[in-house]
Amino acid sequence: MLTDDQLRAGCVDERHAELVRQLGARSALVVPLRIREAVVGALSLASAAPGRFGRADVELALELGRRMTLAVDNARLFEETRRALYLREEFLRIASHELRTPLSSIRLTAQALLRAAERKRTVAPEVLDGSLRRMIGNTTRLEQLTSELLDVTRIEQGRLELRPVEIALDAIVREAVGHLEPELAAAGSPVSIECPAPVYGRWDPSRLDQVVTNLVTNAVKFGAGKPIEIRIERVGDTARLSVIDRGIGIDPARLPYVFERFERAVPSSSYGGLGLGLYIARSIVVAHGGTITARSEPGAGSTFIVTLPCGARDRTRSG
Repeated sequence: MLTDDQLRAGCVDERHAELVRQLGARSALVVPLRIREAVVGALSLASAAPGRFGRADVELALELGRRMTLAVDNARLFEETRRALYLREEFLRIASHELRTPLSSIRLTAQALLRAAERKRTVAPEVLDGSLRRMIGNTTRLEQLTSELLDVTRIEQGRLELRPVEIALDAIVREAVGHLEPELAAAGSPVSIECPAPVYGRWDPSRLDQVVTNLVTNAVKFGAGKPIEIRIERVGDTARLSVIDRGIGIDPARLPYVFERFERAVPSSSYGGLGLGLYIARSIVVAHGGTITARSEPGAGSTFIVTLPCGARDRTRSG
């Protein structure tokens, strides 16, 4: 016999319970649907007859529940596989485009210089200087792209190595921003660094340089030419790094996925890149025992916050 307390316990709210009462349910059988250790739902059977369900009914319901769970799990795995294949194909398409673009530019520039040499034409110094700078810029871009691909391979294989030394976080940030000065100037995005006191910790400088570079490059790309703020502070035994832009922001539906591999918060046709920068940044931060999170509002910009353990040997120095 199904008591009123049992009925309430199996319903979402009082309105749900009232609807079940109107159906005249006097007995019920509920089988949890489990996928591994997680309960993903329940199979509920009800009858207007008291004591309707016997042992045979319980065994049948358990078997039905097992088959339903298997079907749900298979559907979930199918959807995950389908999405993974889609993301892989999309990534390969983007990667081939991103790699082909600098290669094409290098080839065209080299061909132009070669034709001038074959025809024994004199190339003006400023033209030669510009051509060589374009070629160097494109080879640098190719190096960055291949480095990202190699890093993803290392991360997936668990071979991301760290070489920590005791160093001030603001020193890493200032050096990374210094290397980005040409891009910042071209975008018209000045960067301010706020660091009340140096925050020291045991970190891998080259890897954290990657994190800062990826976050600042991301802010430049989506910052709409507006100022970028970087804040560094120590909270207890943790260093906190914030990179803030006032750009286009991130769609709330995409925000939970911005650190995932092959995920992109914006269409690839609108913005270049492999879409791996934030994934690599998160992997490096996690390898240091830290965290990275993002807050954003469309049209109002984004804030990325990195926290890093300073380590037992760390101390905050002044001067």
